[in-house]
Amino acid sequence: LIPPTHTLSEQFLNPELQQKLSAIAQNRQPRCLYFQGTDTSSKKRAAEALARELHTPLLAADFSRLTANLKTDLQPTLKLLRREAHFQNALLYLDGWDNLPLSDRTIACDSLLSNPATLTILSGTEHWNPTTGAMGVVTVPFTLPDFHQRRHIWQTHLADAGISLTDSDLYAIADRFRLTSDRIADAVAIACNRICTEGTNDTQPKLAELFAAARAQSGHDLTQLARKVEPKYRLEDIILPDEQKTHLREICDRAQHQSKVLSEWGFDNHFSMGKGINALFTGVPGTGKTMAAEALARELQLDLYKIDLSQIVSKYIGETEKNLDRIFTAAATSNAILLFDEADALFGKRSEVKDARDRYANIEIGYLLQKMEEYEGIAILTTNLANNIDDAFTRRLSFIIGFPFPKEAERYQIWQKIFPASTPLGADLDLEFMARRFEIAGGNIRNIALAAAFLAAAEKADDVTMSHLLRATRREYQKIGKIILDEDLGSYAKSR
Repeated sequence: LIPPTHTLSEQFLNPELQQKLSAIAQNRQPRCLYFQGTDTSSKKRAAEALARELHTPLLAADFSRLTANLKTDLQPTLKLLRREAHFQNALLYLDGWDNLPLSDRTIACDSLLSNPATLTILSGTEHWNPTTGAMGVVTVPFTLPDFHQRRHIWQTHLADAGISLTDSDLYAIADRFRLTSDRIADAVAIACNRICTEGTNDTQPKLAELFAAARAQSGHDLTQLARKVEPKYRLEDIILPDEQKTHLREICDRAQHQSKVLSEWGFDNHFSMGKGINALFTGVPGTGKTMAAEALARELQLDLYKIDLSQIVSKYIGETEKNLDRIFTAAATSNAILLFDEADALFGKRSEVKDARDRYANIEIGYLLQKMEEYEGIAILTTNLANNIDDAFTRRLSFIIGFPFPKEAERYQIWQKIFPASTPLGADLDLEFMARRFEIAGGNIRNIALAAAFLAAAEKADDVTMSHLLRATRREYQKIGKIILDEDLGSYAKSR
């Protein structure tokens, strides 16, 4: 039994929901509500506030605990709860409604509604359409706070912690992270606590630390279904033609101005889907597709989760869609960039539609693109098979960026940037020769540089020399099924 302390005006609720709850308190109708949404704390606080408006205590119970502890019929327990609420003149709040099987929900509703004098609130996360046996139950949706609410919540908790942000920084963090009010409060507290434990002279957390704390409040469900990638690269590290670099910058710009266009300029109410950003990166392996996704995540200070589609696609009809649905459901509160790698697992199965299996492959691709359209964050597909994608599919993508095979000038830039600043390099390194002679992608260049460094370390050499680089190149060529002839190396032919 909880004596309510919260008021409706103190809650971070959207005006429409606050008005609806005020009307319920004033009219004391309807007698049974279903609070639907993932923000458990906000729902319970709203129930407390509603009880305070009614001048009654709140009697709270959780179906997940009730069903776990009961081996027999639930009816006696419901009867006791209903009787206790009646004697205490309390508002009855029952969380964990999703834990009841559908067949039991109607029976439970009949039991709870048998006493019309008690106002009852059921709470769950799933959408629920009451059956005829549960007529009169009104669903009250608790959606995630919109941008304006989030900005107000961040501003309130930051002010309480004595932290001031510029308008642009406040806009950025409220825009980038779709968090509940509790998670925003936790993020502010975590950022402040980290300052205390790090022993710095800073009196308040910087924006980057607030972003890190906000990321820590996101993506918990997604970690079971995807691999989190720690971004190492920046946009400046990527060697691409100017057109492709411009497209990547446009993705960042769209992410940074999403709330202005969607909310302030009205596009949110104009379109039902396509509010997020979905992109297709095409190109042969090693041309920088995954690197670009990492650079976007680092630029936007968002988490990056990599999903290997080859592990998601199933030979059993219907299973691929179920796997994708689990991922996007978990991603809804992740505030992360989703990178669907190895999309060839889907596109590679497509060709001319000749049988039911071909048609089903198209259905799988269509379902993936539909879920990407519904996702309000950033979702990226990578593939080597751009020619296998129909125009009907490409029209549903916000960006299609081709990653071309690097030319000599671009390979030379990659060679120049590939070694860390702390790597000791020999004076005989001829990177112009490497770029001119070996027509390979950036991924291969990375492998060669790393292998050459290990060769030098194993020999206890003072630095990485041209000999190490050429030996590593031979190994890399063997891996990809190519041979380097001595006569092709000119004066370096004897370097082994």
